[in-house]
Amino acid sequence: MRRIWQAEEGMTLIELMVAMVVSLAVVGAALALLVTSNNAIQVNQQATDTQQNVRLAMDLISQDIKLAGFNMSGTVPGCVVGPMATPAPILPLDNVPVGAVGAINDVGPDAVSLVVPNMTAGAGGGTPVLSANASGGNTIPLAAADIGAMVTSGLVLGSVVSVGGSFSSPVTAIGAATLTLAKGLPPSALFPVGTPAYLLQCVQYAISLNQAVCAGSTSCLLRNGVPMVDGIEDLQLAYACDGCNTLPPNTPGPDGVIDDQDNPGPLPVGAGVFTAGDFITNNNWATLPMTPDKIRLVQVTIVARDSQASKGLSEGNTVQTHSAAPVVASDHNPALDATYSAPVYNQQRRRVLTKTIQVRNLES
Repeated sequence: MRRIWQAEEGMTLIELMVAMVVSLAVVGAALALLVTSNNAIQVNQQATDTQQNVRLAMDLISQDIKLAGFNMSGTVPGCVVGPMATPAPILPLDNVPVGAVGAINDVGPDAVSLVVPNMTAGAGGGTPVLSANASGGNTIPLAAADIGAMVTSGLVLGSVVSVGGSFSSPVTAIGAATLTLAKGLPPSALFPVGTPAYLLQCVQYAISLNQAVCAGSTSCLLRNGVPMVDGIEDLQLAYACDGCNTLPPNTPGPDGVIDDQDNPGPLPVGAGVFTAGDFITNNNWATLPMTPDKIRLVQVTIVARDSQASKGLSEGNTVQTHSAAPVVASDHNPALDATYSAPVYNQQRRRVLTKTIQVRNLES
């Protein structure tokens, strides 16, 4: 009986404590792995979202810059420049319009106004189209529903309409099923049924750092005041022109070659060679010969940041430091901004994307 009793003896207190310590170590390691994996997923998701946001913002702006002007004729309301009242398919709105060329002295994000076709101004949210053939004359036939939708989208007397993207004119009269234009259609050109009739509109891109405006996001890209992309912190634009610098080696007027801005004068070394220094970042574009109609290239730089500060991959709740210096985009150094705080700025990671876009629709 004694041997049977000994065989049924349980664990000792020491054995139980050792087992508990081992179990706690295993559970702790598993929890640490779970926390690290979860944090890694969140960090990667934030990085992915930030990358997608900066690309989406660039795609939106690039598309409108490529269409800017759309062979406009006449002044589109909201897109004029200074006392000259010159039609401006692109109107740069630099925060520091006058400054040293090439200097890092800009403060805050830039903005820009563009004349672009409204692709959703027709009935059903599509593009209005001609309801009959048109050639010559000052009227174009449209469905009544399309004209009603265009009026809802902002069509008024003086609005500019582009027929097929190849002819544009201000509107002088709005009928039930026709629009009367200030200029007659080319008699030699036939615009068949179904040709799009685009209502040209002025849109403005800007950055808001107001969380209320950005619907909860700390910063966003605005298009005509409407939040389009979250997390966009900075927008910087630089412009290359043809005919806005008359000093040699440039010609007195446009010649199809981007003006040399950084080497003007009597044929210095490197004159006539296109470089990054030929982009203009600080100018009000309201004094001849520097007017917006001469812009031919736009260099866009966009900075996006994470939606929230990263807490790293560990179990701790310590905010990480991601950068020892602010991200300088074009001529804008955030450290010069009145609201800049290095400890706060360095809590979020950033993505920077730069693209040079050719403007192709400025001539009427």
